[in-house]
Amino acid sequence: MPYTIDYSTSSKTAIVVNDGTVDTTTSLSLIGKNYTNFGELLNEDLLHMLENFANASAPTNPTEGQLWYDTANSVLKLYDNGQWYTMGAPAGTTRIEYRNRQDTAGVYHKTIELIVDNNIVSITTDDTTVWTPHATEFLEDGTTALTTQFATIQAGIQMNSTANYKFRGTATSAEYADLAERYAADQEYDPGTVVRIDRGDAEITQTTEEADINVFGIISTAPGFEMNAGAGTDATHPFVALSGRVPCKVVGTIHKGDRLVTSSIPGTARIANPTELADYRNIIGRAMETKTTEEVELIEVVVGAK
Repeated sequence: MPYTIDYSTSSKTAIVVNDGTVDTTTSLSLIGKNYTNFGELLNEDLLHMLENFANASAPTNPTEGQLWYDTANSVLKLYDNGQWYTMGAPAGTTRIEYRNRQDTAGVYHKTIELIVDNNIVSITTDDTTVWTPHATEFLEDGTTALTTQFATIQAGIQMNSTANYKFRGTATSAEYADLAERYAADQEYDPGTVVRIDRGDAEITQTTEEADINVFGIISTAPGFEMNAGAGTDATHPFVALSGRVPCKVVGTIHKGDRLVTSSIPGTARIANPTELADYRNIIGRAMETKTTEEVELIEVVVGAK
């Protein structure tokens, strides 16, 4: 007497397997009663389901809802409505990883990481407190420190900090708070360098004079808004912060709220002397941090604030 094998969906026509036969309507071998050596086929069916029909070629006679691990592309696929759809990439150079990353205090944080061509494009977490990845946390090459491209991590989506990775779309808020524009520089400058209009062929150069009235802006670390973005690269046309908060190279002791002018040390600012406050043109901005050392360091400055 034949077997009648029903699909999960009752509207589909059941498969009838006659005695002593093997049905191949699907990717499995459906065995009828009294079939010789049925154990081999049954065990192969179980193995194929366990490995999700792992093969470079799609399974024959797939049915709705079937999974297939495409070994040629290292992706898992789902069969629906006559077509195979990619579900994810459990292996390969482009994939999504769910990880536990350790911070410098030894605490672990769950992350979702988007990886394209073996480069981490973004890291997403729900941690409200900022944390720094431990030295043992690496990029996809297994040797380069994660902090080289993700210095700190906190709630939301962190984009890779290298120049190639940016948010492209409409944002309602920004992590960074400066308005910046690209200008042609006479040489490559580090973020935080104080610049003025160049008297030569370039548009900007670093400052070298005390209380320079031609001070123009500060090389931005990570602009909140980028103008003239296609003018060049960070090496030839760095973003100059014209307004808002930005890290700035400063020398000497400074108190929060102090007004800043240029120093004789190239590309740096210092606290303004009382006699220099009469001319607003030399004011770069105001310090938002207190600094107690004499060395050159980066502090947050509101550029353009007089």
